[in-house]
Amino acid sequence: MTLPAALLSRSLACLSLLVAATPGCDRPGRAAGTAPTPPGASSSAPSPGDAEQVATGAKAAAPAADGGATPPAADAPPPAAGAAAIAAPIAPLRADGPFVELAVEGFPSAVVSVPIGATARRPVLIASHGNYDRPEWQCQVWRGIAGDGAFVLCPRGVARSDSPSASDVRFTYESNARLEQEIDAGLAALRARFPEHVDPGAVLYTGFSLGAIMGSAIAARRAALFPRLVLVEGGHDKWTPATAKAFAEGGGQRVLFVCAQAGCGAAASAAAARLEKAGVLTRVVRGKEAGHRYDGPVAEETQRALGWVLEGDSRW
Repeated sequence: MTLPAALLSRSLACLSLLVAATPGCDRPGRAAGTAPTPPGASSSAPSPGDAEQVATGAKAAAPAADGGATPPAADAPPPAAGAAAIAAPIAPLRADGPFVELAVEGFPSAVVSVPIGATARRPVLIASHGNYDRPEWQCQVWRGIAGDGAFVLCPRGVARSDSPSASDVRFTYESNARLEQEIDAGLAALRARFPEHVDPGAVLYTGFSLGAIMGSAIAARRAALFPRLVLVEGGHDKWTPATAKAFAEGGGQRVLFVCAQAGCGAAASAAAARLEKAGVLTRVVRGKEAGHRYDGPVAEETQRALGWVLEGDSRW
């Protein structure tokens, strides 16, 4: 019996593909000889519904070995945008000039010497003035001493009623507790104004005369915030064995005394001995007899000794 031509043709096709064990030869309409699936790819073509899920980013749960559903895998993180995106540089600090007026909540405005152009966080130096003095003068002198790479925050205090004139108002501080509050408020205002540029760490405290006297008491209570001090022409008598011990145990590290008068030098040496006994490093710098002042030759002596005060602090 002769096979119909169509049946004969189909039989020969199946015979020729038998070696490849191609499935579906008995089901017309099924493609034969499908290409192998690449490693890791799905072995089945998506249905129209699956295609819609792929297009919208949806992921179907794959069956688990125990018959349950395996939760969808977590989305992979977006591609890295490079080191610049991970640690974006800080924009250079901008200001109208090297000295700015800083509004301080609850207190008169402070004066700040700012590190114009800084592109990283910079440390803070407190410069407290003496009695019958001005914060502007302290900021100017300390910018010359410490340079333009740090913030110099100069608290104003309260105006004296016996100032020379309305255009030449002089200031004082009411008490060390009140000055401490003013410094805290000033630091908060400074960080709010320059949030990307102010270093949040320890602050260098400097004071002249009344500012040095009151700073000794503040630092004895707040050594963690003010571990290093520069006390110019004052702040000696406050260092009793008890306050020296409190400063050391609270984290106090170094105290520089700067004197331009013989009496100051003797008192500073006695205070330094008490601090050293408590475990604090100290240094007494004696300039030539220049009177009770912080500028001129006294500022030059302070600048020469400042490296010792900042030794080991990489922020400077």
